[in-house]
Amino acid sequence: MYVDLKFRITTEDSVPVDHGYHLYAALSNLVPDLHQKNEIGIHSLRGKYLQNHHLKLRTGSSLVLRTPVEQIFQFLCLTGKTIQVNQAKIRIGVPQVTALLAAPTLWSRLVIIKIAGQNAAQLDALSFRASIEKQLSSYDVNPEGKVDIRKRRTLKIKDKVIVGYEVLLENLTEEESLQVQIMGVGGRRHMGCGLFTAYRPRNKTMVTDMDETIGQGGYGIGK
Repeated sequence: MYVDLKFRITTEDSVPVDHGYHLYAALSNLVPDLHQKNEIGIHSLRGKYLQNHHLKLRTGSSLVLRTPVEQIFQFLCLTGKTIQVNQAKIRIGVPQVTALLAAPTLWSRLVIIKIAGQNAAQLDALSFRASIEKQLSSYDVNPEGKVDIRKRRTLKIKDKVIVGYEVLLENLTEEESLQVQIMGVGGRRHMGCGLFTAYRPRNKTMVTDMDETIGQGGYGIGK
């Protein structure tokens, strides 16, 4: 059984929109076993988008880990700690456990999948969709008519830039929805990639760059 472990966070600082690697590195300093725990997902932080490609974290923002319920205990040590994400100092509060809920439409800000023989410049939405559909089929999820490839996005890891896409999955059954949330799609779960949450449209459109958020909750930021 998987759950989302949500820690309230407080800070006066902002973080880069592309902060997945920095957040993972900061948490790994406190929980070294994260390097071996490929099943653990670390959601992107949410906040108000700023013009300098940063996010201003809000009152009520959370650090969210997607984890098997039996592994919750190893992350309790984060309570009360302060981490540094890029230049931002973030204090971690008390966690709460939230069950995964099935939703017919799921969203991920960034999915990254290795495609043999293709580099970043060659990556296109058609081959990317085919790779996602293949992975969904391996989960016994019927991908037909369910995969919507959206904005092309990147993840920076040190000096390396990895390319992927924002992805929407539609018309999922309850069982399929939970399976996708548990398994994720693609790699780099530790850095916020391939983690799906319920899609919550606002006026039938994604929240825009100037509105707010990335990460948990199904809202997106363009880059």
